[in-house]
Amino acid sequence: MRLKSSMVLPILVLVLLTATECQASRIQDSPSDTGIRENVDNLPKNEPTIKRLLDGATEEIDKIREGNQINERPMIGIFTQPYNETNDYIMASYVKFVESAGARAVPIVWRDSDEDILDLVQNLNGALFPGGSTALRNEDGSLTEHSRKIELVLNKVKELNDQGVYFPILSICMGFQEIVQSEAPYKDTVELNKFDSMNVANNLTLKYSIEDSKLFSEMPQHLINALQNENITYNHHHDGVYPSALNKYPTLREGYYLLGTSYDLNGVEYVAFIESKEYPIWGLQFHPEMNIFIWKPTLEVPHSQVSIDFSQFMANFFVKQSKKNFNKFDSEEEAFDHMIEHIPVELNPLKKHEVYIFPG
Repeated sequence: MRLKSSMVLPILVLVLLTATECQASRIQDSPSDTGIRENVDNLPKNEPTIKRLLDGATEEIDKIREGNQINERPMIGIFTQPYNETNDYIMASYVKFVESAGARAVPIVWRDSDEDILDLVQNLNGALFPGGSTALRNEDGSLTEHSRKIELVLNKVKELNDQGVYFPILSICMGFQEIVQSEAPYKDTVELNKFDSMNVANNLTLKYSIEDSKLFSEMPQHLINALQNENITYNHHHDGVYPSALNKYPTLREGYYLLGTSYDLNGVEYVAFIESKEYPIWGLQFHPEMNIFIWKPTLEVPHSQVSIDFSQFMANFFVKQSKKNFNKFDSEEEAFDHMIEHIPVELNPLKKHEVYIFPG
């Protein structure tokens, strides 16, 4: 019989443990990977070679376990944006973005009650906070109702992760700003009308913290190089976050890695890419979805092969994270009832973008 390669290393480990009398009886009594981990910690200091083999074995076991625990039918909630006083919308490009990586899209209608939104979130596998043009805060500095609903979901997602339910969030442009505003609710956290980054593609200045980043640890090197050397991130914003804001407020400084910055047309630096240190939460000031799905000729959206590869990597990475979540509706019928397929796609003739319109 020919052994699978994934079986060889764990078997070798058990043989080595028996031969070296390193608490072999405990391994026999508890053949699980937990038993192996306990013996790794208790190995004599003069057994470095065996310990390296054991470390490799437990890593292999982790890979096998993760490979067997994948949700192949993830559903990602996408927050709606105000279209007018009564209706909401979602840009179709965000829906295509998650669908292109193998997920299903579910609208999170911000006008719904807190209770309905929280009930919905507990059936989803991830959330996307999209860009838009909604105000972040009121004149008195308090969060607008839309931003408050974002904060509501953000706090719920943190709670779920604290309970052991892996739940990722990807926030883009205004969605990223809303997360930062929620984490540090001060007037100077997100600066309004301070940046000239409308309709421009930029590169990123990557920071040393990418060495600690889960996302960058999985990004191919040629994409990392392209991010630094080519203008492959599309920006469309006047508001933004100064890098100094991440250092000023402890919730941001201690809670997030600053992965990259960009410069506006006047040479002003702004935060472009963050990652939570504790939770599977990522924030982007730029629009990865537009490289693949937005084709309005007056927009300077990059469509080079490497820019498309980068955008597809971002979609694939996010959906891959959502597949670690096993929340689900009570039935496939209920799941289907919440999917965005029930909402017709319309073409905005002015902006030449496809949108989903949700009547109030």
